[in-house]
Amino acid sequence: MNYVEIAIDILRLAGVGLVAGLFASYLANRDHRHRKWWERRVVAYQGVIEALSNLVYYYETHYHAEITRQEMTDRLRDQLNEIWLGAFHKVRVAADTGAFLYSEQVNNALRAFVEEGEFQTFFELLDDRLSKAKTCLDVVVSCSKSDLKLK
Repeated sequence: MNYVEIAIDILRLAGVGLVAGLFASYLANRDHRHRKWWERRVVAYQGVIEALSNLVYYYETHYHAEITRQEMTDRLRDQLNEIWLGAFHKVRVAADTGAFLYSEQVNNALRAFVEEGEFQTFFELLDDRLSKAKTCLDVVVSCSKSDLKLK
């Protein structure tokens, strides 16, 4: 074997190694990006589910107080208002940025939830908001199971 044949074999092996390395790097990078995107969606779904759950608690507590005609303590009312402020803000932001992270069905449910309505009484508002919060929570939980499946 002469030096030219040896050099060609070395170049051939180097070429195969380079192509294999580039392909492995591409696959690892693609898998990493997919995993990071999935993790981001998981965090987003967890946040909106938590916020909707807090809103259901807020509306149920007020609804129960209205039905039983019980006065809430100032402390409880302040706690509920604090819960509502944080939770409603998260859901509103999720509805505004939903197409980026959530499925179309979740995005529609979030937008339907944050829509304003006109009500004659506080009880009508509570009834409507509680119903919408529960429906939206059900849709988000249901869709999260399919949207976050690993492929």
